[in-house]
Amino acid sequence: MTPSRRRWFPTQCLAAGLASCAGLAGFAQAPPSGYQSELAAARAEIVRTACLTIRDLDLGDPHPGKNNFVTIASNSCNDTLTLGLDLRAVPGFWLSPSVQGQFLFPLAPHQERQIQAEYEFVRLSAEATLRLRFFFPEVRPGGVTQFGRPFFERKYALGRHNPADDFELDKLFEMRATDHFVVYCSRSLALGSKLDAVAGEREAAYRRISELLGVSAVEPIRLVFYADAASKTRDTGDTGDGSGYDDTIIEVYGKVDPFHELTHVLADRWGDPPALFNEGLAVYVSERMGADALKDLGSPGMKVDDAVAAHRLQGHFIPLDTLFAFSDIGPEASQPDISYPEAASFVKFLISRYGLERFHQAYRTLQNTSAVEGIRKNKEEFRAIYGRLPAEMEADWLATQTPRAQ
Repeated sequence: MTPSRRRWFPTQCLAAGLASCAGLAGFAQAPPSGYQSELAAARAEIVRTACLTIRDLDLGDPHPGKNNFVTIASNSCNDTLTLGLDLRAVPGFWLSPSVQGQFLFPLAPHQERQIQAEYEFVRLSAEATLRLRFFFPEVRPGGVTQFGRPFFERKYALGRHNPADDFELDKLFEMRATDHFVVYCSRSLALGSKLDAVAGEREAAYRRISELLGVSAVEPIRLVFYADAASKTRDTGDTGDGSGYDDTIIEVYGKVDPFHELTHVLADRWGDPPALFNEGLAVYVSERMGADALKDLGSPGMKVDDAVAAHRLQGHFIPLDTLFAFSDIGPEASQPDISYPEAASFVKFLISRYGLERFHQAYRTLQNTSAVEGIRKNKEEFRAIYGRLPAEMEADWLATQTPRAQ
């Protein structure tokens, strides 16, 4: 199966003051304590703006399933206010899905009212959190309501020491810690002492890729091995054999080479470029490290240049201008058997011809987007870095290959 990626980027708390009557009530992180302390901290919270007071935040009794949030909001102004509430329940670890809900509550002048909303944990682990945000909505042209900048945000750790935790991590996974990884291995794999060797192999892969790219991870990378695709999909929602996001890699054991997803995780420190660059780099690095990089990508046993040449002989080719505009490679519409080797071959050409430093510059400058204006801007940025548009390089790139019958 085709490896897939999943990314999640944490919300960035903005500390600038609001220009409206909302003011800025504050941003805070939850203290390192049990969930009961988190509930008590919420109940003691008082959120104030120029016109609004919110108190007695009741998070209920957090557990898997539906939960109730209740609070008291008071409007001290002479105008009607609309309070926006955003609740995001995150099950923790690598579990999915997170469930997010947004709610709007009108408050008449000088009105005090109880507001209630529902949030849901599909699963609840020791790392489960509830992110709570209050905001004043903005009405855009056409009557579309948009989130305003939140004037209060807090993340509550509701899984810590919670008896409702339904993810028995220690019973389900063995754990090993190395210099750069925390490895979780499904106990059903029964690897035993072999897990130490597997962890050592991943450390060796990390060192090689880190040295090649000149990038390293600040925090340990969480590496999770499942015994089969069904159990991986049940916990993560991802149907591929491998996925990487933030500092987490999740794999079906033995199905994914040790370099592809690790390259994604490390290169994410550079930026988030079009799929041609991020997927092309992952396949290129896998091949350079000696793996059968196209084993599960349509051309097992072949080098990326040879696979592109073979596809061209068969009349299968994605023009570089088209490939450059892809925001994702992997879905059927992207013709992954063709686009993966093409992307890797072009990345190989760029690095070989122009060097890694210039490729690094492109990776951190270009943006992954499907918007027409964004793609146009990416092409101009590419030309500023390489001196030519992508399509103008196509002939030179293909000239490095020798099409031959298989």
